[in-house]
Amino acid sequence: MRLLPLLLTVLIDSLGFGLVFPIFSPLIINNDGGIFPPEVSLAVRGLVFGLLVGIYCVGQFFGGPVLGALSDRFGRKKVLAGSMWLATLSYLFGGLGLVISSLSILFLARLLAGISAGSFAVAQSVISDISTKENKAKNFGLTGMAFWTGFVIGPFLGGRLAAFGFTIPFLASAFFCLGNALLILFKFKESLTEKKTTKINIFHGILQIRKAFSMPGLRGIFCVMFVFCLGWGFFTEFSPVFLMRKLHYDVIQIANFYAWVGLWIAISQGIIIRPILKRFAPHSLLRMGLILMALMLPIMLFVTRTASLFLLIPGIALAQAFIFPTAATLVSNQGTKETQGEIMGIHNSVQWAAIALPPLFSGSFVALYPHLPITVGSACMFIAFFIFLKAYNPSQAEE
Repeated sequence: MRLLPLLLTVLIDSLGFGLVFPIFSPLIINNDGGIFPPEVSLAVRGLVFGLLVGIYCVGQFFGGPVLGALSDRFGRKKVLAGSMWLATLSYLFGGLGLVISSLSILFLARLLAGISAGSFAVAQSVISDISTKENKAKNFGLTGMAFWTGFVIGPFLGGRLAAFGFTIPFLASAFFCLGNALLILFKFKESLTEKKTTKINIFHGILQIRKAFSMPGLRGIFCVMFVFCLGWGFFTEFSPVFLMRKLHYDVIQIANFYAWVGLWIAISQGIIIRPILKRFAPHSLLRMGLILMALMLPIMLFVTRTASLFLLIPGIALAQAFIFPTAATLVSNQGTKETQGEIMGIHNSVQWAAIALPPLFSGSFVALYPHLPITVGSACMFIAFFIFLKAYNPSQAEE
């Protein structure tokens, strides 16, 4: 199966990311790692947490389009392998930053990790290369399943490894990314048949945002995904603060929460959504996912027990599965074989620009008002839904 090496690559990549993800909120907000002096206020710790989350997203915002364009020029395989080497280095730097209690090194590590994570746009380009219009949505769903399967294992394992020290998950992530680089070199088959010379610009992401909203055929879907990702990013990035303040979660419980979320998103994108895709057009599922997400998130505000929270997650996961693969399909269908790397890089930039913005400015507010990830997230979903109804022409999905 030609898709299998790519799915393994995506799974291992997300496994490495998931290993370290749950530890940042206890590390920074609760100061469990001892990085801050005891007198540092909660508002300041919240600001640093937000910036640490945001710098990763900034890296992916700039990295996605550049890596996508590089993959059009040099091939998918070389760029995927190179990004995994960079990810390995970033996690080693992260472990070093914790050992010597250096926030500057930790920020550098997260920036490099974000740049390397731009490889997901390259993975989506591979899907576009090898898929037909009929099976593209299904293959995007399988890629999402692979990512979230890794994210199930990663947080679950990372939360337990953190009991032996916060540096251990970083070292484990470096090990998995190194293995992923070797897997790509020896098992991945190049999918690009005709290479394209594209000008590489480090500020390509900024230019791509301008280009995204000037493309008549895609402007509507890009606007919808930008607003949706504002809310989704705010919800996923700051949920640990909500869980720690409302349900008094520790690092292992936060890890279990993200593993449970990842499990249901993997099941939804890889299994549940497949027969649904045969009955509904991508734009119909996207519309349905937006309104379901907007309605379900506020229920979390009234949850007082873990069991109730975990019962809610499958519905949120299914709504998410209606959104990301179908949006990627609608975007990909508007491009040609030669421009898939570029167009998926633009799609990646739009999402990561939106995800990067909230943590850069709102960390202190969330630390003081932990309900904000839920209320702001839901509000953005409603806005995205109404933008979709107004701005997106469903006939584009049929072209």
